[in-house]
Amino acid sequence: MKGYGYIDIHSHILPGLDDGSQDMEQSLDMLRIAREQGIETIVATPHNMPGKGCPDRQLVQEALRRLQTAAGEKGISVRLCPGCEYYFREEVLEMLEAGEGITLGSSDCVLVEFGVSEEKRYIRNAVRAILGTGHYPVIAHVERYEKLTDDMELLADIRKMGAFLQVNASSVTGKNGRKTKEKVKKMLKSGLVDVIGTDAHSDGRRGPYLKECATYLYRKYPSDHADSLLYGTAEKWL
Repeated sequence: MKGYGYIDIHSHILPGLDDGSQDMEQSLDMLRIAREQGIETIVATPHNMPGKGCPDRQLVQEALRRLQTAAGEKGISVRLCPGCEYYFREEVLEMLEAGEGITLGSSDCVLVEFGVSEEKRYIRNAVRAILGTGHYPVIAHVERYEKLTDDMELLADIRKMGAFLQVNASSVTGKNGRKTKEKVKKMLKSGLVDVIGTDAHSDGRRGPYLKECATYLYRKYPSDHADSLLYGTAEKWL
């Protein structure tokens, strides 16, 4: 079992940009936890959502640079990469078409979320629209969208279209309830999960915890499949 070198593709670790880390001290504490959890690289994905913050590329890059510098001064060896979590709306398509979107690392992949009770047709149409801009949607914490995850056939179709599906580590381990864990287990067994992320927001209950999830995945699935979920797929994007 691999114990280090994981990539966290979904994290609200940049200080003061959204409802995640509130200051540099908390961000550094989150980085320390991540390092202890075996995470080597974190993609910082602040919200781009009315009411939670809509940072542009320059703001994200500057916050990333400051945090990476501070981490180096503290001897915390975790690599940071830029990203953003877009709440899907028409404006997002306009940003992507104009080349103003913040993708995951240097890839053409963009992390996108929806309202938890969003209709299946709306999500499918959003995926098609994002693909039309030349980007590949990574659907954040896909297990939250009940109307989508109740239809495994549709999930498979969305992946065939070109989308990727991200699941939170806390959902794999049951921290988000038994029902969610069973749903995620079904998705994993069906090969419908592409990547795991922590969706960390703090250094407390919603910290960047991945070790327990990794242990579970390596116990339940072939090591090459667990590798792809925890770092392999993300490595290709970065």
